[in-house]
Amino acid sequence: MSKVKKKAHKNKFKKYYIDQETMLKLGITAGIVLFVYLIGSVYFSKHFYIRSTVNGVGASFKDAQSTFDKILENADNYTITFEDADGKVVNEVSAADLGVDVNYDVSQVQDVLDKQSGFNWLGRLIIPAEYYTATGNSYDSEKVKAVASSLDFSNQKSTAESEDAYIKFDGSEFVIIGEFYGDRIDQEGVEEAIIYAVENLDTTINLADGTCYNKPNVKADDANIKAAAKKLNGYMDVTIHYDLGDGITEDIPLDTKASFFTWDDNFKVRFDRDAIGEYVNSMGAKYDTYGKKKQFTTTEGDLVEVPAGSFGWRIAYEGEIDAIIADLKAGEDVTRDFTYLYRGTSHGANDYGNSYVEVNLTTQHVYVYKDGNMVLDTPCVSGNISKGHGTHTGVYPIAYKQKDATLRGDNYESHVNFWMPFNLGEGLHDATWRSKFGGTLYKTSGSHGCVNLPLAKAEEIYGIVEAGWPVIVFYTGDTEEQNYKLQNPQIDCMHLIADIETVTLESEPKIMAAREKYNSLTEEQKALVTNYQDLVNAEQTLQTLKEQAAAAAAAAAEAAQQQDGAVPPEAAPVAP
Repeated sequence: MSKVKKKAHKNKFKKYYIDQETMLKLGITAGIVLFVYLIGSVYFSKHFYIRSTVNGVGASFKDAQSTFDKILENADNYTITFEDADGKVVNEVSAADLGVDVNYDVSQVQDVLDKQSGFNWLGRLIIPAEYYTATGNSYDSEKVKAVASSLDFSNQKSTAESEDAYIKFDGSEFVIIGEFYGDRIDQEGVEEAIIYAVENLDTTINLADGTCYNKPNVKADDANIKAAAKKLNGYMDVTIHYDLGDGITEDIPLDTKASFFTWDDNFKVRFDRDAIGEYVNSMGAKYDTYGKKKQFTTTEGDLVEVPAGSFGWRIAYEGEIDAIIADLKAGEDVTRDFTYLYRGTSHGANDYGNSYVEVNLTTQHVYVYKDGNMVLDTPCVSGNISKGHGTHTGVYPIAYKQKDATLRGDNYESHVNFWMPFNLGEGLHDATWRSKFGGTLYKTSGSHGCVNLPLAKAEEIYGIVEAGWPVIVFYTGDTEEQNYKLQNPQIDCMHLIADIETVTLESEPKIMAAREKYNSLTEEQKALVTNYQDLVNAEQTLQTLKEQAAAAAAAAAEAAQQQDGAVPPEAAPVAP
């Protein structure tokens, strides 16, 4: 073998020998590591990991009994110190002060240990393990409360109170304004901090970390407040579009609709009927014509003011409130008219529209207009003025139509072929017992209040009009009207009520005058006041306004007293 080959063979053998030696060392090292790991795994199957705690007590390398003994020892010597932001001890309480005790035995510690896997001990060299038994440390609630109430934190200055989360309408939708955490220390916060510390055997409570502060009761993530906001916005998404005809429409403003709801402390949403009613009243003030005087241009071209009758629009207060609530609950957009107690014909300039019966008591003439065109006119005979039976002026709807009716009164009974009543027993009908109509017959030999017509004309009118048609009854002269008013004082009362209009605190003289006039009427005359409910409503509204004004004045006076200082003893209210 050549020298070159011998040298190469020698080097190859040397390299093989070194690789074998390295592998042997690595194997020994791995064996030692594995042995240590296995020994550790066996050890930590019966002992807590290094850097472990049980209920806040260090348990590193300890078995269940040793750990429990240490828990008992710590509980006996347990104290809590209260520190301020600078670490200065402000107060200190002991286990005895709080009635601290360990209300579990070693078995619960053993249960925790049994759940620990010995094979994870290497990982716990880096990440500490915190364990808690099924039952925590106990305390005496009454002692905790007594301690919390006795501690003095008056030197801890606060700058703001905590505030609950709440719901607010932002102009377009309801939003939840989150809770605010203040820095005022209160007894409840101290109690909570003590209980948390006892259960975890924490020995220090920092007064500046918020644990002792008064805390908000309602938070933005509260399920009830979130559900309430969602429900409110669901209602807000519903559009109620009012179409009154004649090109007149109304939509409820968002701010107004937002006032329709209220909710309790548990955020249960309710409809505020009073708030909805305010909106309904505002629409009534805008569109109601029932019980109000009306301007009317006669066939002769005279502009007269017709007294209030029983014809016109009046929105049903309770009915419209119920309709709004039902629409919002249904959750669907809706287009409709208001709900009415009484209905007119048109929402235009005149609620009687352009189809009506015109009765001019001065000229003793009846005209019938349909769709703006006069289709019939005839003389008539109205109520007997001399006997106090004058036909009532005003605008009234035809109640119904009837053929072959018998009209009865205190001292009469009359058969008519065509009967169209419009006001408290007064109506349009034929009078076959008469041979003449018009002129001044009504003054001394008129009817008991009805409008008598020639038979043929009554039949024609009967074929034109329908129930609900307005009948406009008026005088154009001063003398007859004055005579009529003297005999029918209820007319003046109705005028006084109609003059009240929108109620304010300044309306009291008008309301009192109307009430005085009404009280002076006979029972029969009172029954003829068709807008009496308007007077009652005005009185109720005035009383509410006066109560609100009194409450506002009292609140202002109280606020002024608070600004000036405490209420002096002699000014304090005395119980009756």
